[in-house]
Amino acid sequence: MLNNPYLIYGLVFAAALLAVDTVFRWLGSKRRTKTQMVNRLEGLKQEKGLNQAYGDLLKSRGLSGRDGTQTLGGWLNQLIGQSGKEISGLSQALWVMALSLIGFLLALAVITPKLLFAVIFGVVFGVGMPIFILIFLRRSRIKAFTHQLAPAIDIIVRSLSAGHPLSTSIALVATEMADPIGSEFGLLSDQLTFGSELDQALLNMYDRVGVDELNMVIVSISVQRGTGGNLAEILENLAKMIRDRIMVRAKIKAISAEGRFTAWIMMLFPFGLFFMLNFMVPTYFDLVWESGYGTLIVGVCLTMIFFGMFIIRKLVNFDF
Repeated sequence: MLNNPYLIYGLVFAAALLAVDTVFRWLGSKRRTKTQMVNRLEGLKQEKGLNQAYGDLLKSRGLSGRDGTQTLGGWLNQLIGQSGKEISGLSQALWVMALSLIGFLLALAVITPKLLFAVIFGVVFGVGMPIFILIFLRRSRIKAFTHQLAPAIDIIVRSLSAGHPLSTSIALVATEMADPIGSEFGLLSDQLTFGSELDQALLNMYDRVGVDELNMVIVSISVQRGTGGNLAEILENLAKMIRDRIMVRAKIKAISAEGRFTAWIMMLFPFGLFFMLNFMVPTYFDLVWESGYGTLIVGVCLTMIFFGMFIIRKLVNFDF
């Protein structure tokens, strides 16, 4: 019976069909879950009620405040808040300690057996790596938010043209758009529901996100509320300007790509050469460490490398 090739072909086809169906069902469930939780405030509402939801969500992202305002605290809290991550103080301390230990062991195993230098490297690695990761996450979130902003404004324009009030248009963006702009507009909508003024709620969202283009939207809405005018037409022109701004930014990045790539090569090449020589001839740098000036030499070289990287980045990093 199993020697029948048609039966084998049928079983293979059925197995492939089941596999494809399973994958599509899994992707569909993930998409439904993301759509349902596009406004993360809804989950807090169901668990703790409407009164505590707004404050709890702000605190979980390193934000706090009262009377319709919010305080980002220090630079680190602002960085965490604008990255969109929910990191408690205990989690921050655990991550720093774990990465410091990894950096310490990495320095002992790869760079130098000197205990003092390994401890310093571990501390710098443990403190610097989380900040670097948060900066990367913040930039990625800001980039995603910026690319979603023009379509979100188009939704608001169509809603206003249909006769809906601005608060309803904002809520429509929260339900129609994905993260990160969906969650932020959902939080804006709920803050307006809680009784905050529109201008203050918009400024709070700008502090949470940190997108320059959003500031233009806030200024346009605030000026229109004070002087009057066709808000739909104003926002439509603003959406077009944001799209043109994104296009110009992409052209500038393409033109300056060679300079930025050269800067990274100049910064990473000495490290690559050091690790290559240390791997091929483990005793090559022993004379440097035994001389007693190894730490000073390494410190001066690292300072010059990063200073050169800073100068090149300033030359190719355009403010737009």
